[in-house]
Amino acid sequence: MQKFLVGLICLSLGVGFTLSRAAKPNLLLAAAAKPAAHKKGKTKKATTGKKATAKELVAAAKKALAGMVKNARADKGLDPKTPKNKPFYGAVKKIAKELDRAEKGLASKSNDFFDAVSDARTAEEQMKIDWQLTDSKNQKVIDDAKRLGHALAILRTDFSKEAARKKKGGELTDREKAEFEKIKAQQKDLIAKIGKLKGKAAKDKALVHGLTDMEKNAKKIVDAPLTVNAFVATLYLIDEIEGQLYGYDYYIDKDWRSDWIVVDTYVTSWETTYDEFVSVESYEWASVEVSVDIELGEEVEVTDVSESEVAAEESWAENESFEMSDAEEAEVAEAEDSDEAVDSDDSDDDDSMDDASDDEGEDFDGGDEDDGGGDEDDNEGQDDAGGEDDGGGDDGE
Repeated sequence: MQKFLVGLICLSLGVGFTLSRAAKPNLLLAAAAKPAAHKKGKTKKATTGKKATAKELVAAAKKALAGMVKNARADKGLDPKTPKNKPFYGAVKKIAKELDRAEKGLASKSNDFFDAVSDARTAEEQMKIDWQLTDSKNQKVIDDAKRLGHALAILRTDFSKEAARKKKGGELTDREKAEFEKIKAQQKDLIAKIGKLKGKAAKDKALVHGLTDMEKNAKKIVDAPLTVNAFVATLYLIDEIEGQLYGYDYYIDKDWRSDWIVVDTYVTSWETTYDEFVSVESYEWASVEVSVDIELGEEVEVTDVSESEVAAEESWAENESFEMSDAEEAEVAEAEDSDEAVDSDDSDDDDSMDDASDDEGEDFDGGDEDDGGGDEDDNEGQDDAGGEDDGGGDDGE
């Protein structure tokens, strides 16, 4: 079904996307030495007292994924052979493969690490959307999925080349400006396509919800200033939009599937932009050894899964087939239209894997206010002009 999705609306990733954590791999000592900073009435978020390196976060993500798969397989309502459950497991398969690639890339200190974490974030966004199709409210699965999302979000915004670029600050280079303008043009095209699709999907509440969310994210990119902060935030957000495209592909009715563009081909141009950034931007690999604080609400630890279970569940997820026949795809899309439970993927839904702590509003303009998340201090330690620390309590940003 990806082959169809690969053609919808084009543009891409939330880093989600928009991700709430600011990149800050070098600020541990300063954070420990200074009291919580206050900024326009905002207080610094409390931490769990635990810290993690990039390697530990990859391990935590793999463990959370394994716990999620273990609990899902034990639930008869989440039978992987049931058509409505297959999209969820298909996304899980992608995450498992990308986490393996991230682990190997980190060990070899190659760009595969950054690319795999980005792709895992995209697949996680897809998973959160396709989870709604299952109609499951299995809290154990949901909780482990959120821990997985926390680990990936921290990896993406604390241990990435985007984080390094944001820390460097300064002005956008001519190359970066050109790439940014290219992304903005892609987003404008996506917005135009969404406008047409929303008319056709008027009675499909879940799809309209998704299209509206993608439209909002695309507009955020189009309206973003040409600053380093906004460029980095855009690269994060493309992960999320890409995942939304793949996730909502299973919601498209057969009668107007031809209105979707062939997504894979279109998304290739977004990925080319990201690949160019990763290939050019430098990175101090010693940064992956620096521990970052785990904030309250961003817990990543899973305690009831053994190392042998991690290997077993990972192997199962990677090697099982969750391919769907055309008839199954049509069945799932048709059932979704009349399913009132599949109307959104908001974090306040009791059956949602979405978590505001993962993707609450990256800093697009370098100002004091969050760009759409609602988190107390998403911009803590970020400069009003685009890169240097403005006294948020953390050295090095």
